[in-house]
Amino acid sequence: MMRLKLSLMTHKIEIYSKPNCVYCEKSKHLVKSLGFEYEEKMFGKDFTSPEQLYEAVGKQVRTMPQIIIDDKHIGGYNELIEYFADKGLVNFKGEKI
Repeated sequence: MMRLKLSLMTHKIEIYSKPNCVYCEKSKHLVKSLGFEYEEKMFGKDFTSPEQLYEAVGKQVRTMPQIIIDDKHIGGYNELIEYFADKGLVNFKGEKI
């Protein structure tokens, strides 16, 4: 079964992160390494409460990062790898194919 690659032009990616977060950095690196641009929303700067994060992602979450692609909540780093793996861009380890 052939998987379709994502078009780099049609996707809006938002990464909600916090300072000193290893998985936030890994997520940003993965997105960038695949050639995508993203908008980062930093805790303490762009949002300051769990309620604001809840409003942005549409559900209560306790971990960072939280990633939204085309207004769809993807989840955290592991879910991001799964999302890109389903699109044929990375393997299950998050390595580019």
